[in-house]
Amino acid sequence: MSDHQNEKDRLSRRGFLRGIVITAASIPVVTAGCAPTEAPPAVQAGYQSSPPPPLNPDVPLAPNTPPNPAVLRTFTPHEARTVDALTARILPGSPDDPGAREAGVTTYIDNMLAYQSGFTESTYREPPFAQLYAGDTPPQAQDSYETVWVAADQVERYGYQSILSPRDVYRLGVIAVDAYARSKYDSLLVTLSDAQQDSIIEDMVNGDATVGFEHFSSQAFFTVLRRHTAEGMFSDPAYGGNRDMVGWKLIGYPGAQRAYTPQDIANEADAPRLPQSLAQLHPFSPGEYSGIYTVLPVSGSEEQFPVHQDHP
Repeated sequence: MSDHQNEKDRLSRRGFLRGIVITAASIPVVTAGCAPTEAPPAVQAGYQSSPPPPLNPDVPLAPNTPPNPAVLRTFTPHEARTVDALTARILPGSPDDPGAREAGVTTYIDNMLAYQSGFTESTYREPPFAQLYAGDTPPQAQDSYETVWVAADQVERYGYQSILSPRDVYRLGVIAVDAYARSKYDSLLVTLSDAQQDSIIEDMVNGDATVGFEHFSSQAFFTVLRRHTAEGMFSDPAYGGNRDMVGWKLIGYPGAQRAYTPQDIANEADAPRLPQSLAQLHPFSPGEYSGIYTVLPVSGSEEQFPVHQDHP
């Protein structure tokens, strides 16, 4: 890979990481119309900056292989390959610098869509649906039972606005992307080069991809893809993405930590905790001793390491 391409991918990654701040704070609306760190310094006995290996049997282990067509829960093999190609260009990576593909983002999306058609919470899906308008006065409503006019800057208050479920959006979105790819390159998206796939995504971002997008705009579908790429990259590995916690390592996030002692905080700059998943979170029962990795009070004492009768 050329230096120019490497720099392009790095810039794309930075842009994605900036964009997820906006993505995480917004609700997509689909309308019906790291350099290695030095070894940490020695710390006093009884202190460890990172918890032990996986212990919690109630949390599923993260997958460590790419999506297997035989075990897909929602996508068809072609849908999985198409979504994998799109998310891999939204957040590109390589084995030594993982991106969406290496993190298993497609597996995360496939798992998510298998649950309540992709809804993560109870969602009202009956009309009227929000239609956006610009200016001070909404248009005259012709059918108040089907449409409610909403100012463009207020749409985030109205939640999900579509008769289509997230699962429907992906099925129709893949069909639309392939239709547009055929119109532009006479081929399916998965057969195109990285540069051609980037061109397709750029057209989606700009709203120039119109062929095939009859149920929603290409911009709306890109927003859904970007949001779910961020979720799959940075959620707990138990959900299928963030394989080997590569997303958390990318941004320096410690993951699921039970708590921090004053000593932890004092040593954080020189000996940061390694990321850990929910599966690695040490069990804790209030009032019961469970090792030095649980720092919450267990006896009402303010001692950092209280002495228990069953533990010298």
